[in-house]
Amino acid sequence: MSRRHWLGLLTLLWAQDADIFVGSEIYTYLERWDVRGWVDTVVPMETRPWGREEATLLLLHTDTSRLPRLDRARYARALFQLNDSLPTRSRLRALPSWLFPEGRDAFVARAPWGSLYLGPLLHFSLGRDSSGRLYQNTRGAYLRARLGKKVGLYADLLETQARPPIYITQRYPQQLTLWGETFVKPFRNGAFDYANTRGYLTYSPIPAVRVKFGRDKGFWGPGFQSLFLSDYPPEYLYLHIRTRLGRWEYHNFFAQLIDFLPNKPDSWGAQPRKYLALHQLIWRPARGISVGAFEGVMYNPWTPLGRRGLEATYFIPVIFYRTAEQALGSPDNAFLGAFGRANFLKRFQAYGQLAIDDYNFGKRKEGRGWWGNKYAFQVGLKGFDLGLPTLDLQLELNQVRPYTYSHSNVAAAWTHHGQYLAHPYGTNLRELTALLRYQPLPGFTLEARASQIDQGRNTPTENWGGEVFQSDVTFRQEFGNRVLQGQLVRYRLLQGRLSYQPFVVPLYVEVEGFVRGAAQGGFVTLRWMTAPKVLRF
Repeated sequence: MSRRHWLGLLTLLWAQDADIFVGSEIYTYLERWDVRGWVDTVVPMETRPWGREEATLLLLHTDTSRLPRLDRARYARALFQLNDSLPTRSRLRALPSWLFPEGRDAFVARAPWGSLYLGPLLHFSLGRDSSGRLYQNTRGAYLRARLGKKVGLYADLLETQARPPIYITQRYPQQLTLWGETFVKPFRNGAFDYANTRGYLTYSPIPAVRVKFGRDKGFWGPGFQSLFLSDYPPEYLYLHIRTRLGRWEYHNFFAQLIDFLPNKPDSWGAQPRKYLALHQLIWRPARGISVGAFEGVMYNPWTPLGRRGLEATYFIPVIFYRTAEQALGSPDNAFLGAFGRANFLKRFQAYGQLAIDDYNFGKRKEGRGWWGNKYAFQVGLKGFDLGLPTLDLQLELNQVRPYTYSHSNVAAAWTHHGQYLAHPYGTNLRELTALLRYQPLPGFTLEARASQIDQGRNTPTENWGGEVFQSDVTFRQEFGNRVLQGQLVRYRLLQGRLSYQPFVVPLYVEVEGFVRGAAQGGFVTLRWMTAPKVLRF
């Protein structure tokens, strides 16, 4: 790759603004054009979300003269949603100008020192499944601002009443949590009422560095699922520092998570906190190829002897956490792993991820299947324009050994607010997923997913490594452990979604259907400026 490509990548960090939702279709567009060889710079798919300015400049690095007709339609929609500098006359007006003066934001204020944007966030769904009527009624608003070139601000507030499909709500009676949400209030016939808010500040002191602080969530990894840090659980407070120097990229990530206590009385005070420190190093030897390593430690400030206080060692930006954790004699939950992806033949991408919770090579001399050898791996393949233009396919295998993500201290497990921080099914599982994406006409997108998840669950009296929310010191046997041991459960999910964007404006009409075991149904959705939740389970 030429020097100007790497310098161009650094400039992507200079101007600051809000991030793009993790589930946005813009990520899939840019990854597709990257694999096809139509983007002349690095597309950093390993870590999301991206800043709007970063994605905009990646679009400007796309060779539009080589895009087929359907991809040019995608490009126009993505550029309209992201670029605040387009002249008004170039925008397709589909709504009254008095309501949306620029076709996207309801209110815009610009000044020499920066800009401010306000607008609504809407998501309305109506449907049925085998348990009855389904619906979602979400209303909200966002604020985003840019102060000079170095500072960006974002805040939103969403209020929702919903009756989700039964396979989403079935774990609520045990965990008292709902997928991706924090405090939820059940009301009439399986419906829930909940609010959600995000807010953060971004800052770039120099072009190579971007800092983000606030309440949001992220996704780390090149695949459909992440075995390390997923967007499955709700938002949390974190500080993220990203540094790019030539072919190298380094991430520091410090998060405050919730060790959720179901039915906690208000007299006990706030939900207890726990803390996560991560760092990740990525090397890109050439455009379309990347390899990386990550490491993290889950820190619980409480022990049986009382509160430990803050462990300042984990704030050192460059250090080997596992060695530091052992030197401190701490009871924390350390994690490490590696990942990589490679584009080839301008149509395919191979990728993978390995996450190691714990591994003792010495135990292999004593026997096979030691319970404490806890790890997970992922292998996947993506193909683009296979047989038909814009027909894209993805195959992915994920496998997680028993007891992975769990810990002797349940409060130090790899979880947040009663939900799994990595794979949405937890541990002791094997998952095979096939995904299809097809855009036969501008504005129309067809997505389909077929997944089979086999999982070994714990029995009422024996811990076979099938539940993260159970101390791993209660393991059933020391040796002879294998994937899917315990009570075998099989989940099958078929999902299809047809999305129509009638105009260039960020308005979507969607029809969705699903089959998961005995549960089947579907719904119709109308949404504005919101990204659909990626159905990871």
